[in-house]
Amino acid sequence: MPPEKGRSIFIGNIPFNLPEEEIVALLSQAGTVTKFRLMTNPDTGKPKGFGFADFVDADQAASAVRNLNDFEIQGRKIRVDYPHNNEKDSVPQDYQAPVQDGSAAQPPSLPPLPPGTELPLNLKCTDAISQTLNTLPPSQLLDVLAQMKSLVTTDPNRAQELLKQAPQLSYAIFQALILMNLVDPKVLGQVVEGTTRPAPQSIPQPPPQPVQNYGYPQPTPIPAPTPQHYPTPVQPPPSNAPSSQLNQEEMIRQVMQLDQATIDTFPPPERAQIMALRAQLGVR
Repeated sequence: MPPEKGRSIFIGNIPFNLPEEEIVALLSQAGTVTKFRLMTNPDTGKPKGFGFADFVDADQAASAVRNLNDFEIQGRKIRVDYPHNNEKDSVPQDYQAPVQDGSAAQPPSLPPLPPGTELPLNLKCTDAISQTLNTLPPSQLLDVLAQMKSLVTTDPNRAQELLKQAPQLSYAIFQALILMNLVDPKVLGQVVEGTTRPAPQSIPQPPPQPVQNYGYPQPTPIPAPTPQHYPTPVQPPPSNAPSSQLNQEEMIRQVMQLDQATIDTFPPPERAQIMALRAQLGVR
């Protein structure tokens, strides 16, 4: 007779950096948590990734198992289940604890991949993939691309491990994108060329080698001749005083000869200066 379900539950696959307060807050959506125990490594003190929680009654514990199992948090789906044989703090037998390496968990392992088929001697692997894809209907190709996109989005670590174990799958995905006209073949060619092109390496220049004289004396450098400086003859400055004086006298004479009608055409500031100059010289 199976043991009766109690009010204690098991929580596994907990993210290592998730605080206990957030775990209790999540479990509180199903009922009142009276106690939570996060299991830790006694040697390092780091969490093991699983724990146990007690509820007020068995109905709330059953609600947590029913509604919170496979709940995704920080990219992980937690396991909410009953302890083994309903014993307190007993881990279920089929549970595999996540492995922690420093601060990050190792990527999940993949199930065994199906074995491949033997190819004829005159047929390359890429040609066989292209021929197989050409026989598939467009709906099936879209389904394959949609499943791969979903895997990359929800579990990138598992998708990366899959492409490592089956590198021919990358070529099949590229070929399917081209067949469905979802990407330009030139773009894929540029991406492949950019990833396979080796980085340019700079060739170090050899250091300059000293000139060997082989016993001969080095020639004495001939100093450059010192340029001779001769004094520049001083030219007497031209006398501008008479011309400037004539120009000033000519300007005064022209101002004195202006009639009143011409003076009235000037702006007020210049007109005032002309009238003041004429008054100083006694001209009305």
